[in-house]
Amino acid sequence: MTYDDIDGEPTDIWLVDASRRLDEPSGDVARLISSITTGLPRVRRPGRDLDTDDAHIRVNDRVIKQLLATRVRAASGRLVVHVQLHGDDGDLAGVTIGLIARYRDDLHARADTVRDTVRTVIESCLGPARAAEAGADIHVRWQDVYTLEWLQ
Repeated sequence: MTYDDIDGEPTDIWLVDASRRLDEPSGDVARLISSITTGLPRVRRPGRDLDTDDAHIRVNDRVIKQLLATRVRAASGRLVVHVQLHGDDGDLAGVTIGLIARYRDDLHARADTVRDTVRTVIESCLGPARAAEAGADIHVRWQDVYTLEWLQ
């Protein structure tokens, strides 16, 4: 489960992932879905713009979250279920990232890989000066693959 860092609203990533693997509905189900979804407005948190090393460029936190989720998953081989960017206004002060652990994972080694990947992503997005503070405050949390409880 991920949480929107401003609203604290849960987002079930597994549900989104599962829906991508489903076949398109047909017949009455498709008509029902269409009639419901056409009347619903699209609601989305606008995101927060973060400062970069270039005073003329700002990067939306949604972009950084998406990059973190995809690059960390590729580097660690584990599903990212939580990404939170800490800081006020346009500053990024730290990152908390949660992943699904598997039995016999060396969590310390994988966490080091995750931290290295997070540092690389935020530095490439914000520049080395802006990323220095956040790169020093990266928290990696692990969730049990079976119970989905956060490991201590």
